[in-house]
Amino acid sequence: MIKVLMCGPDASSGGVTTHTKRLTEELEELGVVIISHSFSGSNFRKLYQRTIGLMLKAINKRTEYDIIHIQASGGIFSFISAITGAIASHGLNKRLIVTFHNSETKRFVTVHKHAFGFVLNKLDKLILVSHKQEEAVISLYGDISEKIIVLPNGFKDSLYYAMDKVACRNMLNLPLDKKIIFNISNLIESKGHKFLISSIREMISVNNNCSCYIAGKGYFENTLKDQVSELQLQNYVTFLGWIPDEQIPIWINACDIFVLPSLAEGNPIVMFEALGCGKPFVGTIIGGIPEIINSNEYGLLVEPADYKDLSEKILIALDKEWDRDVILSYAEQFKWKNIAKETKRVYVQHLI
Repeated sequence: MIKVLMCGPDASSGGVTTHTKRLTEELEELGVVIISHSFSGSNFRKLYQRTIGLMLKAINKRTEYDIIHIQASGGIFSFISAITGAIASHGLNKRLIVTFHNSETKRFVTVHKHAFGFVLNKLDKLILVSHKQEEAVISLYGDISEKIIVLPNGFKDSLYYAMDKVACRNMLNLPLDKKIIFNISNLIESKGHKFLISSIREMISVNNNCSCYIAGKGYFENTLKDQVSELQLQNYVTFLGWIPDEQIPIWINACDIFVLPSLAEGNPIVMFEALGCGKPFVGTIIGGIPEIINSNEYGLLVEPADYKDLSEKILIALDKEWDRDVILSYAEQFKWKNIAKETKRVYVQHLI
């Protein structure tokens, strides 16, 4: 029996939280015993949980697991958990797996070369979510491909699957005669919403029979609402605020295209969720996105921070007849249950 101490964030939103939660669920379905250690609350509380709290948990539960699996993301503050995990695994003679989620991996490993190198030296396997990350790590540390495996993010197929578009629009009281663009993400500057809004202004001169719905909350919300007012787009752009998890698949199925104009990403989970619903994805050429949207049968790619290119690609996407079955067939490989099977194989390899 495989027994794992899984360490990761527990927030109300965010890709790494979703990754940890969904992967844990699917691993348990495969018979893996998971002991969870989560990071949540204030920054001080999370710092404690990533250091002393994690070390105490690792020591106190040492007879109940064989592998420590750290889900590390963001900046050095988050990566501290990987450092703690490296020390704990070495002292307790446990296997160490680290999944590194970072939208600017090259910059991180350059700035924090020694900290990352310390963990790299102690771990048994480094899981990255894109080959772009792999290139960044190898460019600095040399050919360490035997220590690296790339496993993308995924989607939960019991939640994200194809539904009838008309029925979904009726559930949400959305118009049936308009093209609908949907986006859900934290309303922060790096998600690039201002370029989406500018692109709507550009495209309505060509096609004004469309509506853009933006879901999410964040510090940039008022700035974006001011931009909508300044561009007089109140009839075209609607902010939904936070929406319940169970409504997200309905919104995705109700739209014609999903758009994510981010300026920085690792491998956004919402991309896989859109594909899982059979929806084309329009996204920027950053992070692992081009590795997934590798054919115009699944979506279109856009230069980051280029609202004119975004406008052009949205118009093309709205006008195109997409083959939903092709998208759904492609998305099969990204179900969390399949990602969990690959993760379990990693565990097995390092317990032999």
